[in-house]
Amino acid sequence: MTPTHEQLLARIAPDEVAFWRTLGIEVVGAEEGMARLRIPARPELETRRPDTLHGGVLASLIDAAGSAALLTTRAEDDETWAGFASTDLNVSYLAAATSDVTAEARVLRGGRTVVYTTVEVTDAAGTTVAVGRVTYMIVRRRQT
Repeated sequence: MTPTHEQLLARIAPDEVAFWRTLGIEVVGAEEGMARLRIPARPELETRRPDTLHGGVLASLIDAAGSAALLTTRAEDDETWAGFASTDLNVSYLAAATSDVTAEARVLRGGRTVVYTTVEVTDAAGTTVAVGRVTYMIVRRRQT
């Protein structure tokens, strides 16, 4: 059975991640294998250069979006699922982010133990400001 949009959003559950709340991450869209997250620009997230988001904010958004995309592919009836962890994060910064940013993440390939995602971050004008790849390890409960 294909999950509904509401079920996909419930899987992502942004309120369960305190760091996401700190950054102000909002979930703005989800489909199976894809998630779109947004961070509104604000002074607390800027670099020493006024009106420019810190690169760490973009890297965190890339990781969050990749994990959200991963969660949209999780089978609800998988009783061995115990969570996941980022094992590799690659970010290429392409332009300064001077406005709200939106990350669209897609699962490139998902297996039983490893999931690969790709993420594009755009600013309010639609300019690509960063791209990234994130690899996740799926943690499984031991079968007895």
